[in-house]
Order: sequence, then structure tokens, then C-alpha cells
Amino acid sequence: GRGFGDSLPWVSFAEGIAEAEAMKKPAMVVIHKSWCGACKALGPKVAASTEIAEMAKDFVMINVYDDEEANTTEKFKPDGGYIPRIIFYDGLHGEVLLDHINKGGNPSYKFFHTGAESMVSSMKEVKALFESEGFMSKEKAEL
Repeated sequence: GRGFGDSLPWVSFAEGIAEAEAMKKPAMVVIHKSWCGACKALGPKVAASTEIAEMAKDFVMINVYDDEEANTTEKFKPDGGYIPRIIFYDGLHGEVLLDHINKGGNPSYKFFHTGAESMVSSMKEVKALFESEGFMSKEKAEL
């Protein structure tokens, strides 16, 4: 889990995007660095969260660490390249879900989370979105 919990089912970026699209599931993409203090503070909170562990069953859990960020695209930096960033990906339509942010966080860093609570809140929103009929029948985006 590279600091974010060895019991969570983490996969690489390429593997995770392919799995999310094949399974038509949402993915939670955690982008972090080994030298980042905020990342080191967030990791143990994620690892200790029973709610994230439970919610992970409904998501593809993607762990992007250090130089692996080069494998992602600009879509995963919607408001900058700060870290850590928690980005949700829609495997059904092939889109980054830009509305699922840390609503209680800094508006300049919308995808920056400091604890498990805000991440769980976003995960619940994304899960509810995937369970809604209108969303499921929407056409797939052209990339």
C-alpha cells in the first residue's frame, strides 16, 4: 500500500484504469510521493479507516506513487499537480469525475484531503452516482 494500507486492494494506474473500464466501476486514484509530509500524514489515516476498507469493495483502488505519476494524463491534474490528490475516475464513461472533491477543504486544492472522513464522503457520493439510473444510461464520453 506504500503507506496507504497493505490490506487495501491497490493496483497500478494502467492496471486500475483498464479494470475500472472493463468492470464499469468507479476508481479512486491516490497520487502521492515518498518525500511528501502531507502524504505521509494521510497514508496511515487511510490505512486505519474501516470505512475506506469497506467502501473499497465498490471501487478499483489505484495507488500512484513517486515517478509513476508520469503514467497519468493531464486530466488527473484538474487544478494543479499538488499532492496528495484523490481523484475519482468513472470507468463506465471513461471520465475523471471533477465534481467529487473535498467539499470542506481548500477551494484552491479541491482534490487534497487531510483525513479519511472527507475521502469516505466523496466515495459515498461516487457510489450513489453509480447506483443512479440516469448516470448508468448516459453515453460514454469520447476521449
